[in-house]
Amino acid sequence: MSGQSAVTPAAISPAPRRLHDADLVYLYDGSFEGFLCCVFESFLQHEIPFAIWTPERETATLYPIREIATDHARAQRVFASFGKKLGAETESLVTRDFLSGREDKELLLLRFLHLAFALGPGTVKRMGHPDVAPLYEMKKSLDWEVDKFQGFVRFTEYDGMLGAVIHPKNYILPLLRGHFCGRFPEENFMIYDAVHQAVLLYQNHKATLTELAAPLELPPPSAREQEFQALWKQFYDTLEIKARHNETGRMSHCPKRFWQDMPEMQGC
Repeated sequence: MSGQSAVTPAAISPAPRRLHDADLVYLYDGSFEGFLCCVFESFLQHEIPFAIWTPERETATLYPIREIATDHARAQRVFASFGKKLGAETESLVTRDFLSGREDKELLLLRFLHLAFALGPGTVKRMGHPDVAPLYEMKKSLDWEVDKFQGFVRFTEYDGMLGAVIHPKNYILPLLRGHFCGRFPEENFMIYDAVHQAVLLYQNHKATLTELAAPLELPPPSAREQEFQALWKQFYDTLEIKARHNETGRMSHCPKRFWQDMPEMQGC
């Protein structure tokens, strides 16, 4: 009609929902599949929650809490989209960084994923972007700990089985698995992560990762094992040239937080 502007379908259709910060907390079970379901919920609602907690990290808050149930089908759907739409490098980085010990890792990963799905596979290369850089910081921390623990794990003999205790900041047992199974293929051994309450058990050429409901109580080492530990410490102490002792240098190569699980460092 003359004198009136035409009304187009675009003009009357609802505007697309924009991503927004939401004043609520996601609560999930702490598993990787559970996190993928948090990703699904975030994209479905076009929202970034204030925080993403596990039951262990849950605390008093004024924000409402939304429990995110773990759904295998949803998790598989989200994970498949990583490789299909974002590429293998992004899929690997997100999967690895989920093992980080950072308390805000889920939120950092979620912000990155929203950016990556908006910009495409090349997002992972934008290392200086504020939503990308934290992922490389987490990866660096993981890689550093894996490298250190490959050299600093100390095994003790318990009734014919080798056992070791570690206290890592990150959940690195899945990343240590290949190294130690390849290094000791004919041995039976276990590595107990006392921080994350998990055990890597290698027995009869099969490796399993198990999360524990309670701390593991290890028996005291045998008399024979204690003798070997004493000899190892004596060798370590004798090998040092006292006149060239450099405490700062020693701690830079072997940080003090590793010492509690190393027999040769007891009493240092």
